[in-house]
Amino acid sequence: MIGATQRIALGYLDTFSLALHQFGLLDDEEVRSSLARQIYFTGVRALPLISLFALLFGAVVVTSALTSLGADNELALKAVVWDGLRELAPLAAAMIIVARSSVAIGAELSLMRLRSGIHDSVWNNAVQEAHPVLPRVLGLALSATMLVAYFQCIAFLSAILAASFTLRTPLATELANFLGAAQWWHIPFTLIKGTVFGAGIGVISCYHGLCVNADVRDVPKAVMAACIGSLTWVCAVEIFAVLLLLA
Repeated sequence: MIGATQRIALGYLDTFSLALHQFGLLDDEEVRSSLARQIYFTGVRALPLISLFALLFGAVVVTSALTSLGADNELALKAVVWDGLRELAPLAAAMIIVARSSVAIGAELSLMRLRSGIHDSVWNNAVQEAHPVLPRVLGLALSATMLVAYFQCIAFLSAILAASFTLRTPLATELANFLGAAQWWHIPFTLIKGTVFGAGIGVISCYHGLCVNADVRDVPKAVMAACIGSLTWVCAVEIFAVLLLLA
């Protein structure tokens, strides 16, 4: 007998499989339009919030590290600030995406299922099912990749400015410290992690949104499940990424 956890995991895999096998739907103008709307709402409209949060995030990490370690411990500062920002910035960006998009998609698809007559017969139809799923999964994957990279760039810039201002050192010196701590593989690693974050959030949110039965009281349950599932996914990917770096 399959338990609830295994059933949900299989549901996630089925939803992801449907999205993967229906890329041909991108030839449909309606699907492309839905994809563009998802990228706009998830990615473009999140830029002001992401920018503000990233600026504060980078500055807070630097000032906290300076307060805890002191300005003289240069090696520890580099490890805490640059390594910490490299790992925590994508995680912080993913949390914002969960708060904004996972909840919205879960609620949107729940109401779509209730109001538009998306019944079990349609759920089993791969072509029709991919119509609501594919644009959201792909849109979140692309948007998360962009937002994670953007958040990290802004956070690093803020950290460099904050370090230069606090330590009274030239901006060029702090920039050189950053470039010295950075490695080429950090860029693709961050982009891949952002893509995995976004795709997983999209799959989980779509699954729970479309699992709503014909009862409006199931909508908040689906939204909560989408949010909790997305947060769990983000934390699991981050833990795996850290273990991969430590291996």
